[in-house]
Amino acid sequence: YTITPASMADSSMTEEVLSQFGTPTVLGDMGYLGQSLHDRLELKGIDLMTPVRKNMKQKKILFPNFSKRRKVIERVFSFLTNLGAERCKSRSPQGFQLKLEMILLAYSLLLKSAKSLEPETLRYSIGYQVMAK
Repeated sequence: YTITPASMADSSMTEEVLSQFGTPTVLGDMGYLGQSLHDRLELKGIDLMTPVRKNMKQKKILFPNFSKRRKVIERVFSFLTNLGAERCKSRSPQGFQLKLEMILLAYSLLLKSAKSLEPETLRYSIGYQVMAK
């Protein structure tokens, strides 16, 4: 992952971050609409799937359940927000990174505990019940 200032658009770091992974298909939101970004990623063998605007030509969607997948991603972001990911106050970039990584670790551990009760769940809060026993 990469931490950038809030004033920097996510799409400006997309190419750099995605080039580090061998992921052929990536889901994005409306913030990643832009033919030049799509073209640059396509040259690297990465297919960026985004929703289309009403006035855009319909691109054939390879994932018929695109909305379901986006919902799962947004749900995880919501859980991370509930754990304090957006309220990371720190005095240094290293302190911010440490707090963010602690939140990600807490989410991962709680989710692993929750999956012992419900294998298909994304609800980390079930993990509290497991750890309380």
